[in-house]
Amino acid sequence: RDRAVSAARAGHTRSHKTMLATRALRPLASLTARRPLSQLVVSVVGPDRGGLVSSVTRAIAAHDGNVVESSSFSIGPVFSMAMLVEAGADQHAALTSAVQSAVPGHSVSAHEAEECVEAPAFAAALDVSCADGVGLIARVTEFVAEEGLSLSKLETKTEGAPHGGTQLFSLSGVMLSKDRVNEAKLARGFKDLELEMGVNIDMCVYDEAEAVKMAA
Repeated sequence: RDRAVSAARAGHTRSHKTMLATRALRPLASLTARRPLSQLVVSVVGPDRGGLVSSVTRAIAAHDGNVVESSSFSIGPVFSMAMLVEAGADQHAALTSAVQSAVPGHSVSAHEAEECVEAPAFAAALDVSCADGVGLIARVTEFVAEEGLSLSKLETKTEGAPHGGTQLFSLSGVMLSKDRVNEAKLARGFKDLELEMGVNIDMCVYDEAEAVKMAA
């Protein structure tokens, strides 16, 4: 009889603990439901210094943010970093403010990101090379815009020629369009631009699978 009573009491205790655990989990579940996750692009620009990335990422982590993707580079003494952050939808303002407080001497901006990026109907690599001169970037990008294309992953650089003092300029990027593009007409336009400016222009059209990667 004593054993039966003890077993009943033990069962009651386990049942009571289970009920308490269930009650403890309910507020957490409702909290998660009230705070759906969304994505935010956070950009930081300013003087380069040691520990900068650590300061930024610690501020993001303190607001339960997760860095999904990031890119950074330095031009001269200026450092630039962009991060795709996943965080609670109600935490965007507080997270951005915390990053700014962590790096007070830098410019911090944030923009909500669309979770689903539409695959482009057209994507092509663009490479331009020539002797350096004024207005090269402006003229090339103007032509691309006139053709209804956007430029992504744009990089430019200037370096000395191997056998002389001439400065060589190069531009590379990815052209994207949500609409179909007349590739033959675009190629003729670049050929005319080559003759007009004395530059070399190469265009390589991506297939559908690569186009999706370029838009990501």
